[in-house]
Amino acid sequence: MANALLLEPLEWASIAASDTATGYSVDNLGPIGGIEMMGMVWRTNAGAAARSLTIDLGGDKAVDTILVLGLYGAEAGWTWSIDLATAAQGAFSGSFWAGSAETLLAGSVMPVGGLGKALWQAPGGAPAVARYVRINFPAHGTAAVEASRVVVAGKIQLERNFRFGAALGIRPLGKMDFSIRGVPLGRKGKKLRGLGISFPHIYRDEVEAAVMPLLERVGNDTAVSIVQDPAADSQRQNRIWHGYLTGNLGSTWARPGGFQADFNLIALD
Repeated sequence: MANALLLEPLEWASIAASDTATGYSVDNLGPIGGIEMMGMVWRTNAGAAARSLTIDLGGDKAVDTILVLGLYGAEAGWTWSIDLATAAQGAFSGSFWAGSAETLLAGSVMPVGGLGKALWQAPGGAPAVARYVRINFPAHGTAAVEASRVVVAGKIQLERNFRFGAALGIRPLGKMDFSIRGVPLGRKGKKLRGLGISFPHIYRDEVEAAVMPLLERVGNDTAVSIVQDPAADSQRQNRIWHGYLTGNLGSTWARPGGFQADFNLIALD
């Protein structure tokens, strides 16, 4: 088991796709008007060509983790790769760092909703910063590529992991009631996953340099991602969460030199 990752999605200056099907937009891979719209997707045309996404972060930023969420139709044998270039190198017109092909889906067990998730973690030798990120999808037969969100981030991985007792739950948005005659009066609704984890032994410098600045930036109206356990595992797709924080946002000075912070998240996927 590896320590959890806290991810604040980096804003980008632009995103472009090598191929986009009519009626879909590559801009759907980010927030729309500052709000996450996971039901709005980007899709390529069907065909046997390789595809790619190119993201300009607007300047060199720490990049060591990338998520692609809402992968519809992705299969176990699909692969992907990541290329990175600094501002000085330019948008892949000269030298750049090219990553190796990896399995696309983060684990073999698919989420209940059927939408796959991909996780890339920078290997040794990858640059510490990048301005340009290219996500490559090789040809997978004639199947189209469809996704709902791309997260590019520099991870926060605390030295001491969350404690056991993590809460995994569901927030059902449907409604079920009964008439006075016992007739079910129901309304079907989406079931959103929920995660609650507590980090009870955070060092003071981690709180001051990473945790509190993160909470002050995102609050409860900017989506974040939590990878509960980034170690390779068949269940890793189900350990990736993307959504909004809820409840009290802050940290507690629980002991000399030690802080506690709780993260409660309602996932959109």
